Amino acid sequence: MSPQDMRETLLARAVTVIATEGLDKTTTKAITTGTGINEGYIYRLFSDKEDLLAQAFTTLDEELAEKTMQYVEVMYLPEPEFDLRCRVYFEALWKFLLGSREKCIAFVRYYYSPYFTKYSAEDHKRRFDPLVQTFRPAFKDEADVWMILNHILHVMLAFAVMVHNEQMPREDHYSEHVFRVIYASVKQYFRTEEGDV
Repeated sequence: MSPQDMRETLLARAVTVIATEGLDKTTTKAITTGTGINEGYIYRLFSDKEDLLAQAFTTLDEELAEKTMQYVEVMYLPEPEFDLRCRVYFEALWKFLLGSREKCIAFVRYYYSPYFTKYSAEDHKRRFDPLVQTFRPAFKDEADVWMILNHILHVMLAFAVMVHNEQMPREDHYSEHVFRVIYASVKQYFRTEEGDV
């Protein structure tokens, strides 16, 4: 196995262990179990376990950032109505979060941990700054766009975890409910009622 293959295997395995066992039980031994890779290789390919976990989160965060930018163009269409454009954009991201229980749970567990604050928060903010800049014109000058987009992400993650944990059904009318909760909470910050993106 090449170093690159080992690296990718360890990153994927870290995501699995974080999702299934939680961060407290994500040890180097747990990460390498079943991979055929000796624990020592973690320290050859990464600075330490924390670096491995941070890079595993980065792969998830980059995937989410790519999706957020991939669908942002719908917000700039002249039609349909602004709230419907928001709904289309939301639906694309919602389906992405529901697409993999493992990735969603691992993302949430790391995102709400001290590891995120210490190792990943600055990179996360930099990674999503293009999205903030893209959406800034839609909001009033006094609106804190970073805070608003974080609020949207937190709400979506909370509901996605409920779906993955079977606390909420995976049905269209629930997805509409999640959208309405988010839209109602941020509508007051739009530059105009129509949004004018």
